[in-house]
Amino acid sequence: MVGINEELKATQAARAVLSTNPNSNETIRVLRQAKYIAALAMTTLPSDKPLNDARHAIVITLSDLVHAFETDPAATQQEKVEQARGAIRNWVSALEAVQIARLRCLAEG
Repeated sequence: MVGINEELKATQAARAVLSTNPNSNETIRVLRQAKYIAALAMTTLPSDKPLNDARHAIVITLSDLVHAFETDPAATQQEKVEQARGAIRNWVSALEAVQIARLRCLAEG
C-alpha cells in the first residue's frame, strides 16, 4: 500500500530528475515510478476529488512525457517537461492540503 509520504518522495524524485537531465534512462525510470505511485494511490486510497484529480493529471502527463522521450529522445520536449513540472506542483499542493487537513483533525481530537 502506498501512503502520502511515499507520494511526496516520488514528487521530490520527479522534480529532481526533471531539473537535471530530463531526457535520460534514469529520468524515465523515476517518472514511471512516480506515475505508478500516483495510479496506485488513486485506486487504493480513499481521497477527495482534488487529490485524485492531481494524481490523474500526473498519470496522464508523465505517460505522455515518457512516451515522448522514448519515441524521439533527440527532440526537445520542453513543453511536455513544463507540463509535467506543473502537474507535479499541483500534486504536491494537493498532498500538502490533505496532510494539513489530517493534522487539523488530529489536533481537534
